[in-house]
This record gives sequence, structure tokens and C-alpha cells, in this order.
Amino acid sequence: MSTDPLDIKFMQRFPKNLISNVTYFVLHIAIGLMLVPFFLDTLGTAAYGLIPLATSLTGYVTLIIDSLNTSISRFLTIDLQRADVKRANETFNTALFGTLGVILLLVPIALAAAWYAPVFFNIGDQSKKDVFLLFALIFGSVLIRTWSSSFMVTLFAYNRLDLRNYVNCVYLFIQLIMVVTLFLFIGPSLVLVGLSYAVAAVATLVISFTLSKRTCPFLKISLAFFVRSRLKEIGGMSSWVLINSVGLLLNTQVALIVVNKLFGEVAGTEYSLAAVWSTLLINIAALVTNLFSPMTYSYYSKQDREGLIHFTSMTIKVIGLSMALPIALVCIFSPQLLTIWVGAEFAHLAPLVWICVAPVILQIMVSCISPITVAYNRVRSLVFLTLPMGFLNLILALLLPYIFDIGMYGVALAGLITLLLRYGVINPLFIASVIQIPVLTYLKKMLYGIGGLLVLSVVGIALLSVVTISTLPTIILIGGGIAAAYLLFVLNIVLHPEEREIIRSCLPRVCQKKIPSWIL
Repeated sequence: MSTDPLDIKFMQRFPKNLISNVTYFVLHIAIGLMLVPFFLDTLGTAAYGLIPLATSLTGYVTLIIDSLNTSISRFLTIDLQRADVKRANETFNTALFGTLGVILLLVPIALAAAWYAPVFFNIGDQSKKDVFLLFALIFGSVLIRTWSSSFMVTLFAYNRLDLRNYVNCVYLFIQLIMVVTLFLFIGPSLVLVGLSYAVAAVATLVISFTLSKRTCPFLKISLAFFVRSRLKEIGGMSSWVLINSVGLLLNTQVALIVVNKLFGEVAGTEYSLAAVWSTLLINIAALVTNLFSPMTYSYYSKQDREGLIHFTSMTIKVIGLSMALPIALVCIFSPQLLTIWVGAEFAHLAPLVWICVAPVILQIMVSCISPITVAYNRVRSLVFLTLPMGFLNLILALLLPYIFDIGMYGVALAGLITLLLRYGVINPLFIASVIQIPVLTYLKKMLYGIGGLLVLSVVGIALLSVVTISTLPTIILIGGGIAAAYLLFVLNIVLHPEEREIIRSCLPRVCQKKIPSWIL
């Protein structure tokens, strides 16, 4: 059985995807920033530190599932691009039931991890039962959301990332409403935090299933389409994506665990307040860079190598220059942001924010080209280059705090070193070799984002040396001025006319009519 080849309508759907990204961007920031002081005021500093710790551990629980979804997205998109409905049904159902099997296997592991969490971590005077239930409910919510992501793979294949984002918005809303309502009527409790995650996850599962059926009605849920050989093919790639993800987590999420174990729960809370900004910026950038994955797979399925090179080179340049601005502003105004957000007593963490946040510009730019390794099925080769970086990060995180007597700053420094090696050297050079172009091609494009970050940082530091900034309106005014000057310079001097035209065409028509041609 076949149908017409899938047209992902990248340019036509980009505005809708962009608007949904902005919507989710605003909600993610607003809700995330509001909940932190809310939890600090209601639960206390020590208890709050357990929440980001629990959510960071979910990254380990979902490693296998995320690797499966990455592999499924690749195979399903290519099947639909080639108009092979029978093979697409086999891919969808094999992945759907295979993922369910993995989730069921992970349930006892998740429960065991939650059971030992109160023993393994520093929990202060918190109830062991409450801590167990917090971890168990959050782990459970992740597994439920994982099952819902099996249905949202269809939305990815159709480039309906706007629908995916709106599902995520619903998740945030339900979680916020649940936790605030439960705290007001029952009282502050770690258990209720976990319950809000679980309820929101169940709701998004129902919505994801409904949207998947409406988007692609010819994909039927049936065990008859389950093919073991297809499972082996998908699982083979997934296993290497999994190992690669382990290395990534050893580069990122392990820091909170190390800080908690070495320096206690209060230090863990302080570190999470700095690290949350890097996580937030990476997630925000991912809402844009994820738009490029279906296009990458589309170029590959059509064997359009030149188109892929041109597309990815432009995305690195544009995304690097774009994300340099918010990254620089967070670093420049970190003392003021921390003071306004959680109180003046945390302003001393500003240097830690710089160490955690500034290097993510490299990770964000590399994410524009990371789908190439999946499309070309070269994840295995990349793993042997990047996995050692994860173990190096863990070793350095345990050693540097004591070698230099700098406490949790040593853990952050370890992450900085290994992140520079992974995303500043290994990944861009390897990915360039995959599509057989000069190895420095992508690295040269990354210099635009790095240069933008350096210029903004120097200007911001110089400005703060002569201007006193202590209030939110002042931050908005000064930050807005820096942003306006930077964007005008980038749009009119740095970017080529072709790049400006592509950016303009991707904007909603209302924006195209309102923005003067001398700006974009």
C-alpha cells in the first residue's frame, strides 16, 4: 500500500511552528521562574533542592525511551517521505509496542530508584516516605509522558511541531494549576508536587493519542503490524543513541548529584539555581533547532546532499547569532536576575551562572547538525568519540573541587572543560566528515555565535562598570537597548541578503508586513 509522498511543508508550517515555540517559550520561562520562589517560600530551601534533583534523575530513566523515539522519528519520517504506508505502519506499531515493553521493564527499576533515594541523597529533616513518593510519582510521570511521545512521533514526521508544543503547553498549565491548588487546599508537600506531575502526564497522553489519530488516520494500532526484524533495525540504532545520551548526561545532569553528595543539599539547591538557566536556554533553543530535524531527514531521504549542507550551515550561523543574545544577557545581568528572582542572598552565585551558561552556545549550535548523524546512521562512530568525555567530566567533577579547593565551582569547571571538547571540537569535526565536507566547515560557522557572545559580554561588562542597575525596569531598558543594537547590526551587517530573506519568509505574514525592510 502506498500514498502520495509526504510533503512536510517546511516553509509553510514554519510560522505556525515558530508561534507555538514562542508560546511554549514564554510559558516555560514564566511558570518555571514563578514556581521556584513559590517552592522556596512554601517548602523551604532544603526541601526544594530535592525537586530539581528528582527531575534531573528522570533523565536517566528516560534515556532508553528517548533513544527509541529518536530512532523511530528517523525511520517513520523516511517511510512517509517515500510514500510507503505499509512500512510506516510496521515502523509505528513495532515502535509503539516495543516502547511499551521497555516502559514496563523500567517500572520496577524506577520504583527501586525511588525507594533508595532517601538513603542515597542528603534529605535533611524531610520524611523518607514523602521523598520516596516524590521520586516515584515524578518517575511515573516521565514513563507516562514517554508513552505519549510514542504517539507524538507522528506529529514530528508530519512537521506538526506546533501541535507537539501545544501538548507541552497543556502539560505545563495542568502541572501549575494542580500544584498551586493542592498547596492552597491541602498544604505544602513534596508528595503533592509529584502528584501534579503525574496528573499532567496522564492528560497529555490522552491528548497526544487523539492528535496522532487525526493527523495520520491511516496509521493503525495493531499487533499484526509488529515486525521483529523491524524492531531489531530500530533497536540497533536506538542502542547507540542511548549510549551517546549516557555520555551527554554524564556531561550535564551528573553535576547536581555530585554537588549534593559532596557538599550537601543546600549547596545542591544553590547549584541548581545557577544551572537552571543553562537548562532553560538549551530547552528554549531546542524548540527552534528541533524544527530542523524533519528537514534534515527530508534532505537525506531525497539524497539532496548539497541542499543539506547549505541548510545546516545557515542554521548554525543564524541560531548561533540569535542565541548569543539571551545567553549573554543572562550572564551579564546574573546578579540582578538572581536577586529579583530568589533574593539578594543568592546574588553571589553570579560567577557560577557564567560558568554554567556561557558554554551552552556551543551545544546549541551543534544541535542544529546533530540529526545528520542519525539520518546517516553514524551515531555508533560518534559514541566512541564522545562517551569518554562523559567519564572525564565525572572524574574531573570529583577531583577539581579538592585540587583547587573551590567547592562546587570545581564541578562547574569540569563541565566547562568537557563541554568545550565535546561541542567545540569533536562533534562539529566528526559531523562534517560524515557528509564528506572539509572538517572545519561547521566549526567556522560556529565562530559567528561565539563572536556574538564575546562582543555582547564585553559590551555588557563595560556598561555595568559605569551604570548601576538594580531594578527590573532598568534591566529591561538596558537589556532592550543592547538587544536592539545587536540585532540591527547582525541583520544588516553580518547576515547575507539571502539569509535575511529566508528568515523573513519564515515569519508569520503579520510580522512580515509590520517589519520594515531596513530592519529585515
